[in-house]
Amino acid sequence: MTKIADDINKTQHQYEYFINEPDKCKENVPFLVLLVTVQRWQREARQAIRNTWGKEDLLPGVKILRLFFLGKDPKPNTDADQEILKESQEFHDIIQQDYLDTYNNLTIKVLMGLSWINTYCPNALYVMKTDSDIFVNTEYLVYKVLKADQAPRKNYFTGYLMINGSPIRNLDSKWYVSPDEYPKERYPPFCSGTGYVLSGDLSHKIVKISPSVRWIHLEDVFIGLCLDKLGVQLVAPPKGSDFNNWRVMYSDCKYHNIVTSHGVSPGEMLHYWGRLQKSKHLCI
Repeated sequence: MTKIADDINKTQHQYEYFINEPDKCKENVPFLVLLVTVQRWQREARQAIRNTWGKEDLLPGVKILRLFFLGKDPKPNTDADQEILKESQEFHDIIQQDYLDTYNNLTIKVLMGLSWINTYCPNALYVMKTDSDIFVNTEYLVYKVLKADQAPRKNYFTGYLMINGSPIRNLDSKWYVSPDEYPKERYPPFCSGTGYVLSGDLSHKIVKISPSVRWIHLEDVFIGLCLDKLGVQLVAPPKGSDFNNWRVMYSDCKYHNIVTSHGVSPGEMLHYWGRLQKSKHLCI
C-alpha cells in the first residue's frame, strides 16, 4: 500500500463501537462538548474530572456535555473490559472504539471523537479537546473566552498557539517525526493538544478534509495541517496566559484566570477545584 493510500485508509476508517452513547444530544444541543482523551486504566482521573471541571451541570443555563474517548488495550483483558463497561453503565460518558489505544494512534482517537460529534451531536456550538491530566477552568472558558452571552462563532479555533514549530528528528524523543512521515522543515501553525477549542462547524470540516491531508501521528500537528488546508486561521486567546501546555504553579487568583494547566494529578485536581470554589469572591 502506498503512503498516500495508507493515509486515506487511516482517516476514512470508521471503527466499531464497543461502547457508545448515541442519544446524548437528542434532547438538548450542547453549548460545549468536552472531548477528553483517556486510556482505560485512568479511572481515578475520569472520576476527578466528573467531580470538578467536567461537571455537566456546572454552569446554570449552559449545556455542557462531557465525554471520555478511548480505544482498546493492546493486550486483551476481559476483567478490564468488564470494569469499563460497568463504569459506562454508571456514568454514560464513555465512548470506546475498536482501535489500539496507543500514543501513535492519538490522531485516530481525536478524529473518531470529532466524527462522533458530527454523527451524534452535529449542532454543538463548541468543542474542547483535552487530556486526562489537564486542569480546565470551564467557567473562565465559557464566559471569558467563548463569551456565552454572544452569538456563536464560525471557523473558530483557539488554544496555546504553536508558531514556526519544527519536526523533532531526535530518535530518542517521544515526539520524533521521521522525514518520511513529514519531510518539510516547518509545521503550519497549530494549537497544543493539551487543550484547544473549536467551533462546532469546524468539527465537520476537519473530518471531511482529513483523508486528503498528509498523515502524522502527532494529533495536534495533524489538526493544524487540516486547518491549514481549509484556510482557517488560528485565533489567539484573549490573554497569552489563558492556555498553558505546562504546569502552572497553583494560586487561587491565577487559576481563576486561566483555561488550562498541564500535568495535574487527580488528587491535585480535586484539591485545586475545592479551593477555587471557596475563593471566587476574592479574585476578579
